[in-house]
Amino acid sequence: MTLHTFPGDLAQCFSIIHRAFQRDTQPLYKAIDLNVTNAYILLLLDQQGERSQNELARTLVINKGQITREIKRLSELGYVSQTQSLDNRTTNVIRITDAGLKVVPKIVDIRNAWWQERLNRNHVDVNAPFAETLEKIMDELIVRNKA
Repeated sequence: MTLHTFPGDLAQCFSIIHRAFQRDTQPLYKAIDLNVTNAYILLLLDQQGERSQNELARTLVINKGQITREIKRLSELGYVSQTQSLDNRTTNVIRITDAGLKVVPKIVDIRNAWWQERLNRNHVDVNAPFAETLEKIMDELIVRNKA
């Protein structure tokens, strides 16, 4: 891999891949009444357990207004619950519900199918070097977008 400003070039790869992932998976998430950010929140809660609303916003690098809207939506769907922290009355603790846990496998399937398609299309083995894999996938996405 010929990186000129490592890790800056990797950051660019991440950005291109992330945006393509969002664009490609949005219709699939919409079919299960979610958006990409909803999916990220549910996966994070499933993998790491309850979090404060502020921790979720910081971890996912989204602003306070957006995390509030996303949590409200997930609450309305019954996928998360929120309670006031016992330690700090200004903190909301977000937990994934049983209904949220049931949708997580669908989220994982969407995510994994997208990545598997990228790996297959680029003839990349899952054990290939990470940076090379990112560069190949980024190049494929750039070429695809030009077409």
